[in-house]
Amino acid sequence: MTVLSLVLFAVFALILAGMYIAIRREWFKPGLIAGVGVALSVVLMITVSLAQGNQILQAVVVGTLIGGLFSSATLAVAWYFHRNEMRARYADEGGE
Repeated sequence: MTVLSLVLFAVFALILAGMYIAIRREWFKPGLIAGVGVALSVVLMITVSLAQGNQILQAVVVGTLIGGLFSSATLAVAWYFHRNEMRARYADEGGE
């Protein structure tokens, strides 16, 4: 793994973490966060693959699959916990 691909992979991890936190804390609309996060994740994974010396077609296929899968998993977990927090908040308000 080259230094450039390692740096790009670290940025990819930061985007996933930022997407997770932004959804959990409701910083922006969830759809906007998801769209931008998935797009950035896919682009970064494509560039990581290109930085490792892969061909363009291979980089696009691998980047789309890996970026999409990791983003989808991150979004699923973030929305699950966000929904649980909203249910708990609603139950606390309704119980008073």
